[in-house]
Amino acid sequence: MIRLSLEKALNQLIDTSGINTETLEGKKINLELAELNMELAFVFTNSRVFVIKSKEVNNVDVAIKLNRDAFLSLLGGTSLDELLDNEEVIVNGNVKVAKKLSEMLAISSQDIEEAISHYTGDIVAHQIGKAVRLTKDKIASSTTSPIESIKDELSTILIAPSRSHFFSKKAL
Repeated sequence: MIRLSLEKALNQLIDTSGINTETLEGKKINLELAELNMELAFVFTNSRVFVIKSKEVNNVDVAIKLNRDAFLSLLGGTSLDELLDNEEVIVNGNVKVAKKLSEMLAISSQDIEEAISHYTGDIVAHQIGKAVRLTKDKIASSTTSPIESIKDELSTILIAPSRSHFFSKKAL
């Protein structure tokens, strides 16, 4: 789901914003989030991006390793230079290619609801976006592992929805 949503959002961004992807053409970028046990590969070809499992790609041009906080900061719009200065990100390979991907990720995080709405409708997409934002905020403020936080929140929603943080906020 994450891979498909990211791929759709990035490709829609390329189509609508006219982002120049010539510098990324033919590039393979590996993105590793060790804390979340997630590895994604971004393959750029024919002015499109494909997001697939890293294990399916050989000989990547750029390998990016970052932690949970750095990934959330990157999606929030923090520049890759700032994260590199704070030593929150490790880049092996062409830094310019990594910067271009990070710029696209920062812009695309705003359009994920739009990408989902084509498949689910506006109301469901808005609720999914709201759930993602609440989960992201809880993970960012939590001292436990992100997987444990998500598991706890899902258990609470299934067992006692009225106690969930998701339903405790009143609709505006």
